[in-house]
Amino acid sequence: MNEEFETVQIAFQLPIDGIFSYHVSKRFMDRLVLGSRVFAPFRNKIQAGFIVGLGPLDGQPDQLREISLVLDEKPYFNQQLWNLLCWASDYYMVPIGLALKTALPSGSDRKSKPWAILTASGRLHLSQSPAKSLPSSLNRLMKRGVVPLSEIVSETESSFIKEASKKGFIIIEQRITPPRRGLGKQYLPELLNPSENESDSGQKVTLTVAQQNAVDSLDMALEKADYQPFLLFGVTGSGKTEVYLKAIEKALSLGKRALTLVPEIALTPQTARIFLSRFGGGIALFHSKLTDAQKLDEWRRVASGSANIVIAARSGIFLPIPDLGLIIVDEEHDNSYKQEDAFPYNARDLALLRGKLENLCVILGSATPSLETFVNVKNGKINRLDLPSRPHGGPLPKTEILDLKSVFPLKHRKNFLTPNLIKAISKTLEENGQVALFLNRRGFDTLAQCSSCGTVLRCPNCDISLTHHKKSHDLRCHMCGYARTAPPTCPSCSSEKLVFSGVGTQKVEESLIELFPEVRIERLDRDSTMKRDSLDDILKRFRNKEIDILTGTQMIVKGHDFPGISLVGILCGDSSLHFPDFRASEHTFQTLVQVSGRTGRESAGGTVLLQTFDPEHYAIQLAATHDYDGFFEKDSVLRRELFYPPYGHLILIKIQGSNQKKVEEKALQIGRQSRILKKPDEPVSILGPAPSPRKKALGKHRWQIILKSQSRNSVRNLVKRLNAEGVLTAHGMSVSIDVDPVNLV
Repeated sequence: MNEEFETVQIAFQLPIDGIFSYHVSKRFMDRLVLGSRVFAPFRNKIQAGFIVGLGPLDGQPDQLREISLVLDEKPYFNQQLWNLLCWASDYYMVPIGLALKTALPSGSDRKSKPWAILTASGRLHLSQSPAKSLPSSLNRLMKRGVVPLSEIVSETESSFIKEASKKGFIIIEQRITPPRRGLGKQYLPELLNPSENESDSGQKVTLTVAQQNAVDSLDMALEKADYQPFLLFGVTGSGKTEVYLKAIEKALSLGKRALTLVPEIALTPQTARIFLSRFGGGIALFHSKLTDAQKLDEWRRVASGSANIVIAARSGIFLPIPDLGLIIVDEEHDNSYKQEDAFPYNARDLALLRGKLENLCVILGSATPSLETFVNVKNGKINRLDLPSRPHGGPLPKTEILDLKSVFPLKHRKNFLTPNLIKAISKTLEENGQVALFLNRRGFDTLAQCSSCGTVLRCPNCDISLTHHKKSHDLRCHMCGYARTAPPTCPSCSSEKLVFSGVGTQKVEESLIELFPEVRIERLDRDSTMKRDSLDDILKRFRNKEIDILTGTQMIVKGHDFPGISLVGILCGDSSLHFPDFRASEHTFQTLVQVSGRTGRESAGGTVLLQTFDPEHYAIQLAATHDYDGFFEKDSVLRRELFYPPYGHLILIKIQGSNQKKVEEKALQIGRQSRILKKPDEPVSILGPAPSPRKKALGKHRWQIILKSQSRNSVRNLVKRLNAEGVLTAHGMSVSIDVDPVNLV
């Protein structure tokens, strides 16, 4: 830091929208850079904060308080990342402190404590004493190289620390986390064995003409080093991953690094396996399943430039990657890129923004792009690269639509396992093919209801019915995790006529075992993958053809590549079609196309049996023919008429609290004030207030208001006025703003 700056600006990881000026003493001047973490007095406490600017914001240096301590030698973020956070904070209307807390790795805001670090001379000195004569804390210090100072203090005389420090045997540092000795190991999937880790960089991959055209366009963009966004629009199984790999190779050859975002943690091992096979190393992983210490290790590895390629879930968009040249957002349409809690950012949109701020090439990849992305393609804001066919040249799988209404009366029907589907499964197994069955409902029975009084057993915390899990004989809420033993009688009328109905993946699995007792059958859902490594184990065994039939939920859809699947059965294709959400048709279409695309990847074969109660719906019909352009035109007509995104802009105001009456009163107040503060000529529609479609979740009652407009500025300005008037402030409940909401339920 230049000595002419005697003040710095600090942001705290608190839900406040302020940046504060502090005085810097001379002893700290040479240690501070943007992104440094420090201790500073704030609100009568000492808080960890981050340097976000040099020079004062307001006041004179002699009026400012002074920072207390520098906590880290290396910064947590750079100027580019700070610019991204500032933009995101403003756009998503959240305090900058909250954005900072969300973006940085867990533990960066913890309180510090003193650590004793053993030096080389200290190790030599202690090694001259018998281990048995040393306190246990010093033995741990010898073994680990660093221990909390309090452990040594509790076992030695007070003069020991002073003398050891004076002689240079130990160094005492205030740290929030243990001081690291080196960069730590890479947290790559344990499922990778040596044979799978061998680099295939020497293997020759023959690209299709379409793939080569896409690679050529991306190479040119990377060489220019300007912001250029692309949609890699390829049918399922068209080889998008190979195009990604070629683009990464080009970026690395130019001395740049690459970030690949994937929508689900479940996809991370598969992506890591492919990337390790191609590049051999230099890869970092970053996702929510890592421990806090692992996240910190990976964050530091990335920030130091030790990783050339980063694979991450949505939070990876905030990683401080030096010399970044390429961002890939795989399956860009996936809702998982949108965070739903305190800082509701969309990682796909921030990827485009980061590309613009840092002059990067950005690739959005999907077989079923979001309508928002496709409109940007139509408007020329994003370049389109097409992969219209699969590398083997065969057609897309043939889809047969089966009307479930016509088979429900059949007495021998096994849940959604219709005679047609059972016949197709039998034929596939006879031909040594694999089967994937999709049903987006976990559990055994999806409804527990008394046939005497009609009572439905519901979660006391959420507005949903409890799901019956037969193996454990309990009822569970799939939203909050509430569970109770399935009662023998109705809790309302004590009748013994308690009926468990509906179909979940467990019931399908049990029926399959009865029908095909000699066949290897597994289930892939949240319940079957709760144990450590169970997900990786199931995916690996299915990939190695050690499983014949795999039935599961959305986890099957998420981009997995299983070459051996010959038949996909969609047990109920319209389960998400009639949700109270304008995107319900889009989500249904995307899901059906994605799950259909799991078959026929190695040959011209592949069959899909799509069962539905609504076979004439355009989303069903167009998904059966993989007609994305047709779906886009059809759904766009409805969206355009009602000014829904991408032809309009939404802001969702959510009111949640434990007191139902107070939540309702607050929602009504916000609704009234919205209509009062809305200017007469302002083109904003105010929908609500009304109870959320899911009235209660996680013990909180929920109301909402939707603000809709063709003008982004108009809808934002109304929210800003509500904020300025203090209307969105509440006690004993939360009022949150969701800009560009994805989930309206």
